[in-house]
Amino acid sequence: MITHENEGRGSRSPEERVPSKPGDGPERYSSCLELWAEHELAHRTVEFAGLEAAVIGLPCGDQEGGDLCALFSCGTGHARVVLADCIGHGFAASRVATHVHRMLQNFRELRNSSALLEALNDEFTLHGQEQHGPLRLTTLVTATYDSNTGEFNFAYAAHPRMLLWRNRESRWFPIGESLVGLPIGFIAGENYVEQSIRMQEGDIVLVFSDGVTEVFSREGAELGPEGFLELAGETMPAMAKPVVLDELVQALIAKIRQFHGGQEFDDDLTLLALRRWRSG
Repeated sequence: MITHENEGRGSRSPEERVPSKPGDGPERYSSCLELWAEHELAHRTVEFAGLEAAVIGLPCGDQEGGDLCALFSCGTGHARVVLADCIGHGFAASRVATHVHRMLQNFRELRNSSALLEALNDEFTLHGQEQHGPLRLTTLVTATYDSNTGEFNFAYAAHPRMLLWRNRESRWFPIGESLVGLPIGFIAGENYVEQSIRMQEGDIVLVFSDGVTEVFSREGAELGPEGFLELAGETMPAMAKPVVLDELVQALIAKIRQFHGGQEFDDDLTLLALRRWRSG
């Protein structure tokens, strides 16, 4: 379901996502090949399906953490992106991220981003929680991209809102601010809603975990979504043109460290930049 309207959250029976007969159920890609997935210390660039991607992952105090970033090529000219932020730090969060990654393999071919979130949520809630243990909640954003049209469809499960750089307007905009939805693992049957934007050549989307926005200065001030939007707005004009995507990600991380007043962070931090680099 694609919408540009503000819709409230609802619930449904988790069995509703199971097809009642062959041919029923959500539309699927014929195949979806995982190009890269990590929840460890990472610094990587990738080109796929008409997109450039640059990502930096910084686990908190360890080589592994709870931020899972995954990139998929789903047939000719189609891509899927997933960023999950699992509760906790270190080995415990890394175990949850590994479990989410395994679940993702079962549902990655679902075309609709909201259908993917619903499938992951039902599976994680019904089968992924430890009996008598604490809730292992995960926020998540997922998106698909069609290089032929530039259509970028996305849905959130309580995840920080992405930022879109409109190249023609030279401005950053938050996207999907009206979308609501609980973290996966909280309650089965949760409904999620998908929205769509059209990326033009040179447009950039920033995808990030809450480690980016929930960083604090030495004085105790939180950067927050508005602060990161302002920081991104200050960074872009200072970049050499044409902007190298990996250099942009590194510059943003440097700015966040400058705000924080140190090199190490108190939470896992992942920052992914995507740019439409050609038509078709």
